[in-house]
Amino acid sequence: MALPGNWTLFYDWGCDGGYGTTSMTVNADGTWTGEVYSGLWVEAAGMFLFTFNDSETTYAGNVASQSVTGISTTFSGLTGCFYMLQEGVPTAFTAERSEGKADASGRS
Repeated sequence: MALPGNWTLFYDWGCDGGYGTTSMTVNADGTWTGEVYSGLWVEAAGMFLFTFNDSETTYAGNVASQSVTGISTTFSGLTGCFYMLQEGVPTAFTAERSEGKADASGRS
């Protein structure tokens, strides 16, 4: 599977079913860019890991077809669950960040 391309990140700090969503572009040079943030990524042995610039926030997950599913942490108190869908994958799920919950970077 080719990871570079456009993705939708569904993130849930606290893993309570309150997903937020954001778009991100995974670039072939090992960087990614999003609506507000950017960072670095690596893929090996079916695992995808990405970090945020200027933050310890880290996401790590298993790659399967056109999706990634895994966990996230800020290393300062927040842990969460996430999944990502590559552009073009149909979904009926609509997510909006719950009031008072952190954004994708773990910041409020």
